[in-house]
Amino acid sequence: MINNKHLQVAIFILLSHICILKCNAETPGIGRYGTFIISDISGKHNLEISGDNLMGAKLVDNAGVEEGKVSLNKISQLNRWQKWLISKQANGFYTIMNLYSGKYLTAKADNDKSGLSIVQFHKTIEDAQYWRIKQVSGNKYQIINKKDLRLLGDSRLNKLLTLNNNVNDDSQLWEITSIVADSYRDDDVVRFFQRTEGADAFDEGSSIPLYSNMNRGKVLWVTGDTFYNQVDSKGEFSCNLIFPYHNSVLLQPADHSWDPDETKNLISKDGAQIFNPSNPKNLFWPGAGIEIGDKIYVHNIEVIAGTLNTVNQYLGVITESPDTNISPVKIVAVPGMSGQTGIVYTIGMVRPAGQYIYAYGLGGMMAANIYVARFKPETPTKWTFWNGKTWATKPSTAAAAAVAKGPVNNNGVGYVNGKYVLITMDFGFTCDGPGKNMYSSISDSPIGPFVHKKLIYSVPDYKQGHSPVFYNPTVHAEFDNGHNELLIAYCINFYNKNDKDNNTCLTPCSNPDGSMDPNDYRIKGIRVPYSLIGL
Repeated sequence: MINNKHLQVAIFILLSHICILKCNAETPGIGRYGTFIISDISGKHNLEISGDNLMGAKLVDNAGVEEGKVSLNKISQLNRWQKWLISKQANGFYTIMNLYSGKYLTAKADNDKSGLSIVQFHKTIEDAQYWRIKQVSGNKYQIINKKDLRLLGDSRLNKLLTLNNNVNDDSQLWEITSIVADSYRDDDVVRFFQRTEGADAFDEGSSIPLYSNMNRGKVLWVTGDTFYNQVDSKGEFSCNLIFPYHNSVLLQPADHSWDPDETKNLISKDGAQIFNPSNPKNLFWPGAGIEIGDKIYVHNIEVIAGTLNTVNQYLGVITESPDTNISPVKIVAVPGMSGQTGIVYTIGMVRPAGQYIYAYGLGGMMAANIYVARFKPETPTKWTFWNGKTWATKPSTAAAAAVAKGPVNNNGVGYVNGKYVLITMDFGFTCDGPGKNMYSSISDSPIGPFVHKKLIYSVPDYKQGHSPVFYNPTVHAEFDNGHNELLIAYCINFYNKNDKDNNTCLTPCSNPDGSMDPNDYRIKGIRVPYSLIGL
């Protein structure tokens, strides 16, 4: 005989299972993960992030959300601030992320009871960012906040949205229309580089996945010129602050946490700047690298401190340790690669299945040629160089030796999903440059040809009406987010013209209080769907 207590337990278990099934069910027309336009039921006004994109206002936390007329860019594509990535979460609710900013639709908690404001905000994993999307009929949906249980309402054109109680009319209905997957700013990655300890602002940004037993799953991040422990209590730099180091290395934990506090600098007896040339008047800028056994080989170019002219190139060899304290880095020359600067092998180092590691280099500035060398893991200082016909003992800058060509010296190479991936960017070595685009090309072979060139992204960074210097796209295939989206990073570097007169579009000390913003010199991250690249 079942007593009342047993019956109550059985009913509770049954209801729990029903809830799990219902909560995990996909909303018809939405699915589990996809890119969408959200518009009022007239279809004429799209949900978008408010603010002036030329002032950087659409990229920040707490920017409002409104309806706007259909907004197209220069090539007649919908602007990303009107595109949304909707993703089903483990709790049964959806998150709604803007592609332009990478931030999430959020119910702002500090308003009065007449209606909560809707803003974008970085990921917090709180109820204010979870939504139930309820199909009312056909392509008409209600969007209901988990925390407040109120509905997203029609703001009327160019007025900020609010949450309100259900009024059972069309003002709280939305059309949600699926569109082709598109690239988006990865705000988790952007925030990862907003560091306040150790290396706190820098360029470069190559990553090296580690597989040795002592560091399995961890990732090494390589930096160029580096501000170090210089962010003040307001998150700013004092005006005209100078960075103390020309390189450093960070070690990210094996769970790939994007919490910047979890990633620490490697330190040798030389300090945080671990790559150092024998000539104290010169400096090293590191780039691509690869792990072999318990050693990490990182390409370094040697430049003259005053002129920044490249004079040589080497490999810096890091011996791994179980923590962030390492032995001094060993600098080794590579015959053929070292002792020449016609081709600098810093833009990619990849290890596909097989017996070789491939290192990619650049020659020239405008219409830069891209070259490749290779070596076996057991002989990392014995390179051969593709000359257009065979693998030779010396590099060749002949046109036939080039495996690809970039529009300028602004390129990176990776290996993703069985393909060699070339990422190129427009000329970005001056502020307010004429182009801000990023492109991809792919190849089945390390020697090319790289084909199917596609526009995959446009740099969205602006400040006070100006666009920054941008450069150095890097491919990070090890960061698999489970959605077939490739992580690509790029650098921005203040707002200088970089001309002979040292003109600027915007002074480095451009914050309202006259300070420098570290974010003007921090790496940015984006995600690019494999389908967009052709992987």
